[in-house]
Amino acid sequence: MNADLQRFVREALERGLARPAIRERLLAAGWRAEEVEAALAAWVEVDFPVPVPRRRPQLSARETFLYLVLFATLYLTAFDVGAVLFSCLDRWLPDAVARDYGRDAVVEGIRGGIAGLLIAFPIFLGISTFVGRLVARDPEKRGSAARRWLTYLTLFVAALVIIGDLSFLVQRLLSGELPLRVLTKVLVVLAIAGTIFGHYLADLRGEEREGAAPPRRATRLAGVAIVAVAATIVAGLWVAGSPFHARQRALDAERVDDLTRIWAELKEERGGGAPLPASLPELAARPGIADPRIFADPVTKEPYGYRVVDSVTVELCATFATADSVRTGGDAPVFWRHPRGRHCFRLSVLPPRPPGSAVARK
Repeated sequence: MNADLQRFVREALERGLARPAIRERLLAAGWRAEEVEAALAAWVEVDFPVPVPRRRPQLSARETFLYLVLFATLYLTAFDVGAVLFSCLDRWLPDAVARDYGRDAVVEGIRGGIAGLLIAFPIFLGISTFVGRLVARDPEKRGSAARRWLTYLTLFVAALVIIGDLSFLVQRLLSGELPLRVLTKVLVVLAIAGTIFGHYLADLRGEEREGAAPPRRATRLAGVAIVAVAATIVAGLWVAGSPFHARQRALDAERVDDLTRIWAELKEERGGGAPLPASLPELAARPGIADPRIFADPVTKEPYGYRVVDSVTVELCATFATADSVRTGGDAPVFWRHPRGRHCFRLSVLPPRPPGSAVARK
C-alpha cells in the first residue's frame, strides 16, 4: 500500500473527518477505489479520539510451510494431469511414425503420472481444506504475504506454461505431427493452466475488493477438480492397464528374457561344436551356465518347453499370461509377438550371421 496514501488517511481520521468525505476526496484525486478502500480498512471504524489500527496478519513459519506445500502439490497435480492426458491422447490418436518402444514408454509415463496424482492431489485437497478453515476462523489470514506472493508466482508459472506448451505444440505441428493430436493437446493445456490462472486471478481481485471468495464457488471448484482428476486416473488405467495386468505383462517380459538367454546359450553351445542337448535340464547341467533359474517359469517353476527339430533348429515354448509383451534389446525382438497361453518359437541356433541377415525364423 502506498505510504503517502496511508499517511493521508491517518491524518484525516485524526482530525475527525468522516470516511465518506475522505473517500470522495481521494477518488477525486485519482486514486483507485480498491486502493482507497484498502487504506480505510486498515483502521478500525470505532468511536475513539485517535484512529485505531486494524490488526494485520503476521507471517509465520507454519503458514509459509503450508502455502509452499499447497502450491507445490498444485503444480505437481497440474503437471501429472497433463502428462497422463497427453499420453492417453498419444494412444488414442496413434501416429504412424511412432514406434512400438515409444508406445511402451507412453504406458510407463501414464503409470508415473497416476502415481504422482495419487500422492500429490490428496495432499493438495487436505491442505486446502485446512487452510480454508484457518481463514474462516481468521479472515485476515487471507492477506498473508506468503499466500499473496505464491499466488502471483502461480499466475506467472501458469502463464509460462501456457506460452511454453503452446509454442512446443506449434513446433510439433510444424514438424509434421498429426493436427488433431496437436489440437487436443492444446485444449488440454488451456483447460489446466487456464483454470488455475482464472481461479487465482479471480481470488486476487476478490481480495483487492476486500471480499472473500464465495464458499459455494470454492466448494464447486473443488468438486470439479476431484471429478477431473478421478476421470484422468480412470482414463490412464484404461489405457495403461490395471496393476494386475501390468504385473502379468512384467512376468511375460521375464519369460521373454529367459527364452532369449536360453537361445543364446544354445547358440553358444552349437557354435563351440557341442551337440544340442536333448533337454533343458541337460543344458542346465553343463558347465558355464551362469543362472540356472532361466530354464523354469518364474511363477509355476515348471521347465520351459524345449524340442530339437534338427541339428540347427529348436523349439522353445512358454505359457504367457498376456498377448504380445514387449521387451527390447539384443535378440529379444524375435519374441515380440505371441498370443496369450502356450506358444512355441522355432529358432535357428546357427552362429550369428553378419548384421542385416536373418538369424531366426518363427
